[in-house]
Amino acid sequence: MQKVRLVLTFVVALVVAAALGTASGYGCTMLIVGKSATSDGSVLIARNEDFPGNWAKHIIVVPKADHKPGETIESATGFSMPLPPVTYGYISLQDWDPSQGRFNEGGINEYQVGVSATESAKQNEKAKLADPLVDTGVGENIVTALVLQQAKTAAEGVELVGHLVEEYGASEAFGMAIGDPDEAWLLEVGGGHHWVAVRVPDDSYVLEPNELRIGEVNLEDTANFKGAPDLITFAEEHGLYDPTSGEPFNFAKAYGTAADPAERNYRRVWGAEHFLTPSSNPDPEAKWYPLFLTPDEKVDPKTVMSLLRYRYQGTPYDPDTSTGKGQRAIGISNTLESHVLQLRSWLPNPIGGVAWIAMSAPVTSVYIPYYSGITEVPSAYQLGTDHYDDKSAYWTFRTVTTLAFTDLPKLGKEVKTVWQTFEAGEFALQPAVEETAMQLYTDDPDLAMKFLTAYSDGLALRALDQAHAVQEKLLTKMAGEAHGAY
Repeated sequence: MQKVRLVLTFVVALVVAAALGTASGYGCTMLIVGKSATSDGSVLIARNEDFPGNWAKHIIVVPKADHKPGETIESATGFSMPLPPVTYGYISLQDWDPSQGRFNEGGINEYQVGVSATESAKQNEKAKLADPLVDTGVGENIVTALVLQQAKTAAEGVELVGHLVEEYGASEAFGMAIGDPDEAWLLEVGGGHHWVAVRVPDDSYVLEPNELRIGEVNLEDTANFKGAPDLITFAEEHGLYDPTSGEPFNFAKAYGTAADPAERNYRRVWGAEHFLTPSSNPDPEAKWYPLFLTPDEKVDPKTVMSLLRYRYQGTPYDPDTSTGKGQRAIGISNTLESHVLQLRSWLPNPIGGVAWIAMSAPVTSVYIPYYSGITEVPSAYQLGTDHYDDKSAYWTFRTVTTLAFTDLPKLGKEVKTVWQTFEAGEFALQPAVEETAMQLYTDDPDLAMKFLTAYSDGLALRALDQAHAVQEKLLTKMAGEAHGAY
């Protein structure tokens, strides 16, 4: 048996390496859903972190911490800022090598503030010259951790990021989502020192596809907009916006590339509208779409997971068909992890916040619910580097994805069936699990957290065992069907 395992490991490593060499489609896809647009009143924040697959992600639980005067937090880019006396606890996803940047792509803190960041974007050529990026400024490699550490509400998180961009500068243009159980905000950075944020209407959703999308801005409406004080005047003075044009100021056009959106970006915006609001019959070649839309039906985490797996099935743009070959779908193979953050006002923070996390691409992986109050995760989910490791949960799920995507219409069908059954069981259990957790929480909050930790970790370990079984089944099937010359 040991010999078989060694052979399987060797074959897996070869398959993974081959798949990584041909994968494409960098850049992430982010979704924010307001509380009145969901079936249960929760705020939902979700994103696929799309990047070459040989880069492991770890799930981490960071406890609340006290800090002495003079302590700082730093990033690999040279960014450094003083830490407050207390930083809050949180659960998050982090790169395997934080010395190169934490890249906490999504997470929920002890106050049920959820953050997903960042959605990499681009400045237009004029904006690059007028408002250049700052190499040592705040960026994707640290911004999520800063908000999770220091914000008690979504609005506080938005204001914190805005302050950091104005004081330290930004190292890149990006978009990010910050939410709490009552509201969610889309924040975009369009230059070295200029940013804007808009509150997502409670009855709406917004999809962000690697380009700035916030258009008209009214900074006097402080309940719905926040931004750099000189956002518009700076644009006027530097030729990014002409007030005599008769057109209102548009942030995405002034600072970003919205004047000429790339197909790989606007196709995903169309895809989200086609999926969630099909009644609008969106034109797939329109290029420009409304920022906020109302879904035809109320959305829940399962709906969002389906969208993050969406490959435009049933349309000419399905990349698994001859007409859609080369299209940039929402669900792709090159995803390090996918998360759906569920934030709920009617439950205590440790129970109300749930980070549904799928390691590797969700198209061929499974979402596991990690409650924001848990105290640890299985060690396998904290293993893995940029080299294959059969003890790493990330690499196990990554291998299943790589194998399945060699023939997704055929091999993916078997994998999807396994995970659909697994997730159906999770959702069926969720009400009873949370009812038990609430009963425990009333008398002993610590015991409730131990219960939820055992539950989440148990699901994670079961899923890992299942992934190993799926991996071996795929390898066996592929080996049996292989044909070659004598």
